[in-house]
Amino acid sequence: MDYNETFAPITKFTSIHYILTLATLEDMHIHQMDMKTTFLNGELEKEIYMEQPQGFVHQGGEHLVCKLHKSLYGLKQSPRAWNQKLDAFFKNIEFMKSEADPNVYVAQVGDVKFFIVVYVDDLILVCNNQNKLLQIKEELSQKFEMKDLGELHFFLGMEVERNRDERLLCINQIKYLKEILKCFRMKECKPIGVRFDHKVKLQRNANGNDESKGFPYQQVVGSLMYAMLCTQPGLAYLISVLSQHMANPNMEHWMVVKRIFRYLQGTLQIKLQFGGTPSKEVLGYCDADWGGDLEDRRSTTGFVFMIGGGAIS
Repeated sequence: MDYNETFAPITKFTSIHYILTLATLEDMHIHQMDMKTTFLNGELEKEIYMEQPQGFVHQGGEHLVCKLHKSLYGLKQSPRAWNQKLDAFFKNIEFMKSEADPNVYVAQVGDVKFFIVVYVDDLILVCNNQNKLLQIKEELSQKFEMKDLGELHFFLGMEVERNRDERLLCINQIKYLKEILKCFRMKECKPIGVRFDHKVKLQRNANGNDESKGFPYQQVVGSLMYAMLCTQPGLAYLISVLSQHMANPNMEHWMVVKRIFRYLQGTLQIKLQFGGTPSKEVLGYCDADWGGDLEDRRSTTGFVFMIGGGAIS
């Protein structure tokens, strides 16, 4: 009853792609840190009480409750309280919040450039000065309980490979894709090289019944959506179409899902590459199909934005 806001922002994957591209092109240091017991750091603005935990009830004081001095896991305000605490810390050490993404912090003093990307309790630190990087790491460790993971190799299910000599960086989700193939019993499916037959026009289930009953359609599309956001931008159109039929899919929709799995099986080793060209110019393409939806004649717009030869959005 006694609170208004529980929202806490998370980083856009476009921001992650862009920062990694910029760091690759400018040969900056890319490190990673992990926050321990994240939500226990937040400061509460309101008085909140909780029941005594099971096994710790004070004898003779069963009617008493515990007053929280800080946020706790399971509390709705915890994510926002943590975000506000971390935001105040970065502002105190003279980092500015990006206007494009509230979880990207930027600092520049002379020739030293520093970016910090925050995804709840995971931090990517990018800097062109190693001494400054180590200094900020030390300040973070003094303020919070941190785990230094060194150079960035694995982040949010994405494996990061870097060639600093050629200024190239690649990300892939081989482990994640193998897990979802196994989870949805497509581990042994026959691989194909084309993700979709564009002659097929998916329509709503006119029969009004769930022809794919028993198939985990929503769960599959959600799992594929995460892969699309991270390392599989080529799935964007298909995911946008399949997502329109979450409530009542039919067998045709399910067959498209299975075809995507077969495509992923055949392209597991393909990686999303950033860098390789010296230009930091933003290059964008955009087009629409002009009334391509057979149901309501709405258009679908597609776009891709690239920097340094890699697709970031």
